[in-house]
Amino acid sequence: TILLGTVHGDLHDIGKNIFKSMSEAAGFEVVDIGIDVAVEEFVAKATELKPQIIGMSGVLTLAIDSMKETVESLKTAGVEAKIIIGGNPTTKETCEFVGADAFTTNAAEGVKICQGWV
Repeated sequence: TILLGTVHGDLHDIGKNIFKSMSEAAGFEVVDIGIDVAVEEFVAKATELKPQIIGMSGVLTLAIDSMKETVESLKTAGVEAKIIIGGNPTTKETCEFVGADAFTTNAAEGVKICQGWV
């Protein structure tokens, strides 16, 4: 299962929706919790669903700070899922800053990364 959402402060969902469709086509079950998702909601859903993978999307540069806060809170809560971040501002450097396991700016590449984890 992939838990998927656009982080708090960001309302963009086109990339997230493309990734969701491609992930489902590849055989993943995807639970999409929407846009502008609060840190607490990501943690609550991850604790409830225990997904293998958590995908966070963001297009705005401010999304990076929300991603970092969300990843830190997930780890504090003991969530053990692999975390992939995606969107225009994501780079190797932002991935390291956020504490995610992987990043992508390409939905097809993101699906391949996730397939490699399961």
